[in-house]
Amino acid sequence: MSDPNQPSEDAEFEAFAEEYEEHRSALFEIVSDYADEQELDDGLLVALLLDLAVTARMISYADGTEKPSATGLKLELDRFLKDAGDHVREVKQGAEEFIADIKQAREEEN
Repeated sequence: MSDPNQPSEDAEFEAFAEEYEEHRSALFEIVSDYADEQELDDGLLVALLLDLAVTARMISYADGTEKPSATGLKLELDRFLKDAGDHVREVKQGAEEFIADIKQAREEEN
């Protein structure tokens, strides 16, 4: 039987999801403002963000592993590639809704 004083898994997930979205929104705003200020091309921005994500994952592996190795890093990068592919596949499922939202936002601007 679950402890009524402990938050449920659903409540924990909701709290995590809320915190995740707060951080995501804040980082998106910071990056967007920087890109606008620097007049970065969208393609360059995406390449920079991908490079940062890969570098962060590499540093995370090295910092979190007692005896990091090139083989271990390669395995970690394989896991990162799988995670990234899974995320893109998941996001693709919402493509129609995303485009509809963009079109609606454009109409409201005009």
